[in-house]
Amino acid sequence: AFAAVLGIGGLALSLAAKDVIADTIDGFIILVDQPFRIGDRIEIQGVGTWGDVTDIGLRTTRIRTRDNRVVIVPNSVIGSNQVINYSYPDPRYRIETHVGIGYGQDIEKVRRIIIETVRQVEGVLPDKPVDALYNEMGDSAMIFRVRWWIESYSDTRRMFDRVHTALQKALDEAGIEMPYPTQNVNVQMAHGTDDQATPRMEP
Repeated sequence: AFAAVLGIGGLALSLAAKDVIADTIDGFIILVDQPFRIGDRIEIQGVGTWGDVTDIGLRTTRIRTRDNRVVIVPNSVIGSNQVINYSYPDPRYRIETHVGIGYGQDIEKVRRIIIETVRQVEGVLPDKPVDALYNEMGDSAMIFRVRWWIESYSDTRRMFDRVHTALQKALDEAGIEMPYPTQNVNVQMAHGTDDQATPRMEP
């Protein structure tokens, strides 16, 4: 029995040592190869972790998430997954949104309003192109794919808010309709007849 306990203990130590060695080797590779640096915003695909790198050690890397929590990731996990670096070598980042425009509108007029409006939004890089591509013929709208560049990935949410607000105001002022899907809902009444409700907006 004592020998069995020693055997189990030896196996546990062996597995632990294996993890330590793997973490250390991958940590050494990270420090030498520098796929990311302290301050970079990265995403580790496969584990759902992303944020700003605050520390790189031989065994672990610390990442601060958007909600200010620190995630400690073993370097062997980083070494076995794809890492996206949003900050290096160029922190500038292109983002996009989709805008639905009612059928019957002047396509080139809509395109011009979208591009001019986005260009004037604070934070949109003036030396990079703004695109408004007629991307899809939807069920109830012409779908424009709107793309623009920002200084840093960390500004993504703020820039979505600014651009969406500016586009809503500009299109409303121009009298351009932005339709939304509707749905007819049939309600089965207790006496067994159908009563058609008024159309309800989808969220």
